[in-house]
Amino acid sequence: MADIYSINRPVEYYQVDLTRKLSLSMILNLAILCSRKQGEYLQVGYQETDRRGLGWVILQYDVNIIRRPKLGEELTIETKAGAWSTYFAMRGFLFKDAKGEVIIDIDSLWTLIDLESRHIQKLPLDLVQPYGGEESKRLPKMVKIPKIKDEPVDFDKPYQVRFLDIDGNRHVNNSKYLEWMLDVLPLEFLKEHEPSRFSIRYENEVHYGHQVDSQVVMGDNETKHRVKDGEQTAAEAIIHWTPVKAK
Repeated sequence: MADIYSINRPVEYYQVDLTRKLSLSMILNLAILCSRKQGEYLQVGYQETDRRGLGWVILQYDVNIIRRPKLGEELTIETKAGAWSTYFAMRGFLFKDAKGEVIIDIDSLWTLIDLESRHIQKLPLDLVQPYGGEESKRLPKMVKIPKIKDEPVDFDKPYQVRFLDIDGNRHVNNSKYLEWMLDVLPLEFLKEHEPSRFSIRYENEVHYGHQVDSQVVMGDNETKHRVKDGEQTAAEAIIHWTPVKAK
């Protein structure tokens, strides 16, 4: 049975947006921090994967937000390995407030790549078994994200990939895609709506120097997003929103 690993962190000033609540990109960054800490604790972390020329990458997040914590709140972030198969592994995260109540619940799907060839690799048993998840031929399904197809996009904005957008796996960090997706939305919309859940899927890597386009189709309390790298789709997402009640 998988062990639960946890870290405790306050919500810092640089982690919030203009609402003074934990930003969506920082939710992903804190989840990654927790998983990295567990890997180091089990001695199968990035130092070991680097030694083998391998790197863990995220394929999809499904995030349910009961509420976003505010600046200064104390958080407990828990992670637990889920089922894994030959090439893929599941991992869950819970964000709890000072009362121990779950305020954010995350499911995630991971794979392992060769850092030189960029090809997916079989999961070595000695890298996955220490986490305690169970091997399974069929993993639970992630949320199916609707694609932007023939409908016209409402907003489209280009971004140049910068040096600081790149992480240790030599590609754009997963949280940057979400920042591009949110940045294309009108400011008034962001002020008047609170995210309640979102799913983001990463399809193709983006590297330093590329120019991407962040596109969005606005719906009734939901937004469909796509980041394109030339003709390729790099990432897609759907975000569900709740209108903010006027004070």
